[in-house]
Amino acid sequence: MREKILSVKDLKVHFAINDNKKFFAKKIVKAVDGISFDVCKGETLGLVGESGCGKSTTGRAIVALQKPTAGSILYHGKDITTQTKAERFSYKSQVQMIFQDTYSTLDPRFTIGSSIVEPLEIHRRGTRAEQKETALKLMHDVGLAESYYNRYPHEFSGGQRQRIGVARALALNPDLLICDEPVSALDVSIQAQILNLMEELQEKYSLTYVFVSHNLSVVKHLCDRIVVMYLGNIVEISDSKDIYKSPLHPYTIALINAIPLPDPKLKRRLVPLEGDVPSPVNPPQGCPFVTRCPHAKDICGEVKPKLADTGNGHQVACHMFDGK
Repeated sequence: MREKILSVKDLKVHFAINDNKKFFAKKIVKAVDGISFDVCKGETLGLVGESGCGKSTTGRAIVALQKPTAGSILYHGKDITTQTKAERFSYKSQVQMIFQDTYSTLDPRFTIGSSIVEPLEIHRRGTRAEQKETALKLMHDVGLAESYYNRYPHEFSGGQRQRIGVARALALNPDLLICDEPVSALDVSIQAQILNLMEELQEKYSLTYVFVSHNLSVVKHLCDRIVVMYLGNIVEISDSKDIYKSPLHPYTIALINAIPLPDPKLKRRLVPLEGDVPSPVNPPQGCPFVTRCPHAKDICGEVKPKLADTGNGHQVACHMFDGK
């Protein structure tokens, strides 16, 4: 059995916002509302769902950029939500993040060499010469020429800037990388290059990925297991091949049916979802998907379904599979 490197348990991330109608009143946005999943060493776990489902907030909570409202995040069995300042500093060297926006994540005043070296300086890793040597090695590993060391971010394309971001994330030799939509802003051909690069680096550096994306085609190519989120909740977890072959939750089925077919001659019967995603300020009382589900029953509007194992580690949160 593979070693668990990360365990998220009953994680909640809520935000308070002002109610415009009542001056002192605040509304609660339930961005993430009690999710649990594990990440095993060496695997790539995909977090997928529509925009606003809470997947990026989950990633930010894992790297300690967002404080959880409740729940725990266990890294090698230790809860990061109760860490001391010194422990948090050490943790951040072991878990890094690759961001979506390739430009705003790089300081325009820093050369790319300085950007890659900066984490090493903050964590006091090596001498200046050793830090530069490490940066040059990382640039080579991500496909950047050493002559680019003293250039600035505006001199690079989006794909090149993402390679710089990957190199910087690897500077401290982390175990776990949270990848927040790392290819969504890139052209399709460049997306393929970055994904292939990430696969090569995963093997070379023994990395574990949590890959956040709304693009199920990308997730299918890269991920071992997939966690499907909707309105701050997990609705399905399964092996990547299994979930594409036999999706169970109506929302997962709708997402997979929406993937464009590569052959224009192929036909697919599309059943579009009706209605809009409910507001996270006032989510449905029972199943979060009840307002859009074509199979909704009375119990769906009253009782929130729990994840039930249907075999081979395939879990789904739906009353059609829990016997109710």
